[in-house]
Amino acid sequence: MRRAAVCVGVLAAFAGGCSEPCPLAIETAMVRYRRGAEFPACGLRGSKPVPSPGPTAPPEADGPDVTWLALAAGPSGGAFPGRAPVGRLVPWSLSYAPQEPTEPPPETWLALSEKLARQAEEAHLPAAGALVPYARRRGPAYPGDILHTCGRDAKELPIALWDDTKAIARDRTAWILLGLAAASGAVTNCSGLDGRVADHYMKHGSDLSTFWDMVGDVGGNPGLHFAVAGVMYFHGQAAGNVKEYEVSKTLVNALAINGLLTLALKGITSTESPNGEDCGWPSGHASSSFCFATVMYHAYGPWAGVPLLAFAGFVGYERVQARNHDFSDVISGALIGIAIGHVVCQNHEMKIFGMDVVPYSDPRGGIGLALIKRW
Repeated sequence: MRRAAVCVGVLAAFAGGCSEPCPLAIETAMVRYRRGAEFPACGLRGSKPVPSPGPTAPPEADGPDVTWLALAAGPSGGAFPGRAPVGRLVPWSLSYAPQEPTEPPPETWLALSEKLARQAEEAHLPAAGALVPYARRRGPAYPGDILHTCGRDAKELPIALWDDTKAIARDRTAWILLGLAAASGAVTNCSGLDGRVADHYMKHGSDLSTFWDMVGDVGGNPGLHFAVAGVMYFHGQAAGNVKEYEVSKTLVNALAINGLLTLALKGITSTESPNGEDCGWPSGHASSSFCFATVMYHAYGPWAGVPLLAFAGFVGYERVQARNHDFSDVISGALIGIAIGHVVCQNHEMKIFGMDVVPYSDPRGGIGLALIKRW
């Protein structure tokens, strides 16, 4: 019986999940066994036989209580320690601690796509203090520093003008409108329409007062359009208005390319204006006014674009009735300005990986954005 109790005590020492029994517990059990201690059913008691004076007499003990729970306690003092010492082998029948997963759970496709998008965005972000190229930059190069921003924009202006010129050369709409400008000028002049319009105003005189002639002359002057773009440029930086700043840069590029093309065509054709001046075709006032109105229409919508287009039409009418230009000069100038303004605005729109961002409507009821690449 005592030998069995010792075995029970030894096995209880293993029950804590340890790879070896507690030495103190085994040694205590062996000492009790050699002294002839008894192991009652209620627990392991001291080294002497326990008298039975009655149900109320407390049991006599000569040492600390050594119960099966104490024998089962591991080296850490707990009844069932959670983990075995590192590097020790735990029998499968005595190990109860759950195994920790060695690999993280697989990511879902949505989490993986968000992670890849975040990594791509971080890869395209410039380093701290690095300058973003003008094609990917929105807003001033040096926010809050107007002087340095002006210097940077002046340095990038030739590159931006060349990029817009290449966009015009690749755009089919631009070629169609420029072809119409040339064809309409030739047809209007060769058909005698210019002569009939000139005869009408020679007989009836001007329909506009001197004030409105001045309004059309000054309002359609390319110098005024560049001045408005310059005011928007500096005001956009001072007010922190990124859109106004970007529109001003688009205006400068569009007006510059339009002016250079108009001057080149004037020099090539060398036609005479009704007032006797050289280089009449096409009208610079008309082309610049329609270019300015087209850019503002793209930037701010019909509420700004439609009145400006109407004023551009008034400028063309003033140039004809004041006998500064023929009708063909104004028609061709208007088509040239619309073509240049339209293509430059498209080239300055936001792009992702070289593709345009446009609204998208799903026939099944969804709306969103789409990426379009033109070849």
